[in-house]
Amino acid sequence: MRIAVPSDEGFDGNAVPFEKAESFAIAEVGPDGIKEIKVLKPEKNMEEELKKEGVELVLAPEVSKEMTMKLAQMGIKVLTGFSGKVKDVMTMALKSTVRDFLKAGLTMTKVGKKMMDRRL
Repeated sequence: MRIAVPSDEGFDGNAVPFEKAESFAIAEVGPDGIKEIKVLKPEKNMEEELKKEGVELVLAPEVSKEMTMKLAQMGIKVLTGFSGKVKDVMTMALKSTVRDFLKAGLTMTKVGKKMMDRRL
């Protein structure tokens, strides 16, 4: 699965809200771990650039409802509530919690104490 994390400084930075991202750290995550790392710095139409890169999942602290709908229409799932270093967020993608949310068919979930799901 190809995932993207909006960041302030690429893979070495912190996860930031989608709309405030200066770049996106993109990784191919599979059973053997993280296989590919790429930093994308889109100038506009972030969602189009992510789709071109084959991103299937965005992990972010926050994503607006409007952007979540756009991403969902493009077949990109969104999980929110992830914060901290991008490397740590990527590692979370390997954990069963993220896989469980995706298996449940959730397209937007607030991870943590407050949980909200939205099925599209």
